[in-house]
Amino acid sequence: MTAVCSSPSRRTAKKRQAEVTLIAGLGIEGDAHGGPGLRQVSLLSEMSLARMEQAGVGTRHGCCGENIDISADMELHTLLPGVRLLLGNDAVVAVTGVGKDNADGHADLVIEGNIFPREGLFAEVMTGGRVAPGDIMELVRAGAYSVGVLTVSDSSSRGEREDQSGPALLDLLRSSGFIAARYSVVPDELAAISEKLRLWCEDGALDLLLTTGGTGFSPRDVTPEATAAVFDRAVPGIPEMIRSMSARTVPTAWLSRAVAGIRMGTLIVNLPGSRKAAVECAGFMLGLAGHALEVLRGEAFRCGG
Repeated sequence: MTAVCSSPSRRTAKKRQAEVTLIAGLGIEGDAHGGPGLRQVSLLSEMSLARMEQAGVGTRHGCCGENIDISADMELHTLLPGVRLLLGNDAVVAVTGVGKDNADGHADLVIEGNIFPREGLFAEVMTGGRVAPGDIMELVRAGAYSVGVLTVSDSSSRGEREDQSGPALLDLLRSSGFIAARYSVVPDELAAISEKLRLWCEDGALDLLLTTGGTGFSPRDVTPEATAAVFDRAVPGIPEMIRSMSARTVPTAWLSRAVAGIRMGTLIVNLPGSRKAAVECAGFMLGLAGHALEVLRGEAFRCGG
C-alpha cells in the first residue's frame, strides 16, 4: 500500500494519514464512509491515478475520495466481488463491487475526471486491524487456488455481444472449489492480450489464468501468439490433452491453436471461445490443475507418479 486516507466528510477528497484503523463491519475509524453496508472501505490503484495524470488531471493520494491507494503493480478493478484481501498483518476486507454510478456527476465534484467510478473498488471489513503505507496487500487464498478468466473478443469488448463463455467459466471454477478472482474482456489485439496477461501474472494474485477465444484460424485469432509472447516456460501437454479429448466428439478440435505456459507463478491455458467448448475443455484440465498448481507453488515436488 502506498497511502491510507480518511475524511470526516463525504463527497470530498480524503487526507493522507500515517495509519488508519479498520473496524470489522464498519470501515475506517473516523472516516465519513464508515458504517454498516457494502461500501465501508474504498481502494484505488496507482495505475488508475497514472491514467488520470496522462489525461492531464493532477492527482494526489486520496484525491478521488478513496481510502487506500495500492501500488501500480496491481490492477484492482478486475478483481471480483467476494475476493478477500489481507491488508497489513491483520486486516481482511472482502471486495463488494467495482466503482459506482456517477450519473449525477457527484464523483466529479470530488475531482474533475474522477476515475474511481470506473476503476475503484469497494470492500467490507471482515477482520479489523491497523494499516499503514508500506504494508502488504495480498489475496487471501485460504487453501484454495485463485483463477482469472480473460475473454478475448472484439464484439464483446465493444459491448455488441454479451460474453457468455467468461461467466460460465467463473461458475465452473466456483463449483469446482477454486477462487474466481479476476475477470475481464479484451479485443482480439495481440498487444492488449499480452499486456493483460503480464499484469495478471506479475502481481501474484493468480495461480491459474484461463483465456477464452481467439484460438482458431481467423486472421484476428491471435491469443496463442499473445500468450506465447509472455510465458517463460511452455506446457504443451495440456493443450494436446484438451485437443485429443475434444476430438473424440468434435474432429475440428484438432484445428485449435491453443497453447499453455507458465509466467512466474501463474499457469496460463488457452480455451476455445464458445461457451460449450470453453466449459467442456476447462473440465478436461481442471482435474490436473490441482496437482500442477501444487508443484508450481512448491507444495509438491513431483509431476509424475
